[in-house]
Amino acid sequence: MHRLNGRLHRHTLLTVIPVLLLLLVIALTAGAPARTRGTDAEAGAMLDRAERYLNRNGVGAAPGVFADHEGGFIDRDLYPMLLDRDGVMVAHGWTPSLNGSNLTDLRDADGKPFMREALDGVERQGRADVTYRWLDPLSGQIARKTMHARRLVLNGKPYTLAVGVYR
Repeated sequence: MHRLNGRLHRHTLLTVIPVLLLLLVIALTAGAPARTRGTDAEAGAMLDRAERYLNRNGVGAAPGVFADHEGGFIDRDLYPMLLDRDGVMVAHGWTPSLNGSNLTDLRDADGKPFMREALDGVERQGRADVTYRWLDPLSGQIARKTMHARRLVLNGKPYTLAVGVYR
């Protein structure tokens, strides 16, 4: 009888342990999708980091560094954008081909002139938070996004520095 109990106990353990390990893996990966998205706090930290970088290195260094996927300014779906006072993109982290383009009249998927709203808010109040619908680079789908933008003065010239958070 003792042998039978030992075999049953071993058989139970061999069945239960893999199930418990599977449940542990599921529990740990259940939180992973949330970590693929940047947060408002992380966007604010990136704005601070980008501002410090620009103050130390100047506007001319921004295009290459902001777009370098290994340079620390692209974090999952977070990336910085720097526009001049006229709405011309100086440095775009995700799509550097936009650099040099005037984006003042850029509209979202619903036709909202979100860039004008951000630029006007920064001009009036020194900062703006604008929510709009845009193509999410990670999912390839149109998603809600909030652009956190602030005024930055470099060499006496005003700029808009922004980081967006997908919702």
